[in-house]
Amino acid sequence: MAGLIDVLKPIPAGVFRDIRTLTLHGASAREPLKAVLSVLLAVTVADALELDDLAWAAFSGFMVMRADVSEAAQRGLMRILGTLNGAAFGVVLAPVIADNPALLVAALLVATWIGIFGSLISPHSYAWVFFGITAGLVMTEALAAPDNVVHFAATRVAEITVGTASCILIANLFSANRTEVKAGAQIIADAAREPSRIPKVLSEAWFEDHWALLEHATRSALAAALLPVIWRWFEIEDFSQTAVTSFVIMIVPADTIKEGPRRAIIERMAHRAVGCLLGSAVALASLPTLGNTLLASLLVLSVGVWIGYHVHNGRNGVNYVGTQFTLGLLITLVPGPGPITDITPGLERFVGIVIGIATHCLLIVFWPLKGDEQQ
Repeated sequence: MAGLIDVLKPIPAGVFRDIRTLTLHGASAREPLKAVLSVLLAVTVADALELDDLAWAAFSGFMVMRADVSEAAQRGLMRILGTLNGAAFGVVLAPVIADNPALLVAALLVATWIGIFGSLISPHSYAWVFFGITAGLVMTEALAAPDNVVHFAATRVAEITVGTASCILIANLFSANRTEVKAGAQIIADAAREPSRIPKVLSEAWFEDHWALLEHATRSALAAALLPVIWRWFEIEDFSQTAVTSFVIMIVPADTIKEGPRRAIIERMAHRAVGCLLGSAVALASLPTLGNTLLASLLVLSVGVWIGYHVHNGRNGVNYVGTQFTLGLLITLVPGPGPITDITPGLERFVGIVIGIATHCLLIVFWPLKGDEQQ
């Protein structure tokens, strides 16, 4: 409890300091504007294509954006490639695991372990993150709606691609120097030329250097694998946010894990919960005023994304609060095609986050890793 209080205390002051530096002029205003335009374009295109969940397109439009266009392009490619591979992994296994809870647990264990460990040791960690997230989502869809798995996977890839493409387009339009932008093929070629680390795997030195990472990935994968049991127990029908939360809160830097991950993970949990709660609260508070008025909805969405992106890029240690504030806002204001009718999406997201956090807290208590006791 003391550790949780310690990570919660700096949040209000950090957010306040970031918000105080908001401006409508200069470079500090330029970057949030790019994020706002990217999100609006992603939602518009996804809506025109009648995709199922506009929020996922909006998420990508927000998360891929970077000040450097080349960095945004590489990040976007990794996001798409990771999503494609994760979707393929889930679709291949879906027919086998759909009616077999034990195999679903095993498949989630494997997919989560691969995604988390890959994100810790690979120079393309972002692709591995989305491999794990997407594979887990597609396989859990097999539990909820086996006949819908292929459509779900294809739609998720389309949503991620639309959001990423929108982001890269906006980033290019704002780029002052187009010569710095790498083509997608060139980025892939550069990645292919990077030296392989495979020959060092399984050596004694490799195990010694990676043991903490192996333990962390295994504990995280076990927590994700236990989710179907929890869903059945509580009769939860929409568990996508639980699956996502259980994965992303364990994505922390490799150096942090080797030093002792507990505080970093607790901080990430707290920031995710607080940010989501704030974003959802702002969105929910605005719903009675917005009604079905498009202009008012766009205004709240734009202001929220502007503030969230500013905090997301802030210098006061609450960056992840800004990220989750924006995502909480988007999941509530942009749930899918058609007007907003109720507060269910925002509430479901928050409940899912709470369940995912609780699962990992239990695993941390019952399976402490080296350095946990020092936190």
